[in-house]
Amino acid sequence: MITSIAFNAMRQAMIQGQLLPQHVTHPKILQSFKVLLRESFVPQEQQNACYGDVHISVSEDRIMLAPVVLARLIQEAHILPSEKVLALGCSTGYAAIVLSYLAKKVIAVESSSTYVKQMNEAFESYETFNAHSYLGSLMEGYLEHAPYDVIFIEGGVEEIPGALFSQLAEGGRIVAILSKGKQLPCQGAIIEKRDNSIHTNVLFETSAPILKEFQREKGFEF
Repeated sequence: MITSIAFNAMRQAMIQGQLLPQHVTHPKILQSFKVLLRESFVPQEQQNACYGDVHISVSEDRIMLAPVVLARLIQEAHILPSEKVLALGCSTGYAAIVLSYLAKKVIAVESSSTYVKQMNEAFESYETFNAHSYLGSLMEGYLEHAPYDVIFIEGGVEEIPGALFSQLAEGGRIVAILSKGKQLPCQGAIIEKRDNSIHTNVLFETSAPILKEFQREKGFEF
């Protein structure tokens, strides 16, 4: 069994050996990664690997993104303290809490009541008062609190539903990992809504399992 001292050392090594060399420098992002105990957001059998440079399987259909991938995506979104974020597919809540360090408000939606309960417990444990979790369809977003300045999707996507674009404010950004098929690398990207048109900025190549809610319909392409 790994001790808390060992986990603390692994957490520091993650920051020094993964985040900083990849130019993750935003103070609030680094602080969140320093404070949050990744081991408490994953199944016990995954705790040994939770600080490694890998995605962690939380369940059959959810992952916790690798530290560098998550940190770079959030940093490149340039979230302002005045902005509202919709977080989709964040399962146990780690990414949602990281987002809460930067945003004014985080609305986290999950399709499982178990995840909603786990997120709310995590929000309470970390005194994250500006984040709230709701049960709903990831594809439908959460209209009640729209529009959003940023929509963050934790996992690979092949198709982004129109409902999400309609809930995005002018100048808003969708932060996602785009996939064009199993034979091609995924792309971490920022999709911005400007003048009622969509502009995609590819940040880096990566890999991620495709969330079933965002699988492409036949014939769809970015």
